Amino acid sequence: MSAKSNIRKKTVALCQIAACAALLCVLSPLSVPTPFGVGFTLQVLIVILVALVLKPLYAVTAQVIYTLLGIIGLPVFAGYQSGFGVLAGPTGGFLIGFILASFFVSLAKGHPYQKHALVRLLIAAIVVGIPCIYLPGIVGFMFVTGRDFPAAFSLVAATFIPVDLIKCVAAALLSVPLGRALR
Repeated sequence: MSAKSNIRKKTVALCQIAACAALLCVLSPLSVPTPFGVGFTLQVLIVILVALVLKPLYAVTAQVIYTLLGIIGLPVFAGYQSGFGVLAGPTGGFLIGFILASFFVSLAKGHPYQKHALVRLLIAAIVVGIPCIYLPGIVGFMFVTGRDFPAAFSLVAATFIPVDLIKCVAAALLSVPLGRALR
């Protein structure tokens, strides 16, 4: 591989990571509040979408950039929140889960040009993504609020999982054309 080709590949990778981090920053803050303190957001859709279109390390890098931008004070978290307090708060476990899901969903998706790619994308998004996001989210909520698992699950997961399953399907469907565009 020539030096020029190597530079081009690295430049494309950096642009893909930057575009996906920007997508996370722009769309993740949009939120519909609920009485439970955890609103309906586009975060799961965007996190899964980014994981499905990028390589594992690139997806994690985009997610970490998004998380760090929120921690240092940019209002990129749900409901236009920011700061370390969000990470240490009741929903902070979900931010950790987003990073885990970025890696494991991207790893599980397989190659987009193989047979049955959409089925693999759906499995990666739902079977891998939902647990990667919700387990740290529920555990973090339990730790911060002192609630037990059934109470935490009913407050921050039961209502949201059905909607997030739909978001996973949407992410899988959107990932095919977005992946082509990013290549």
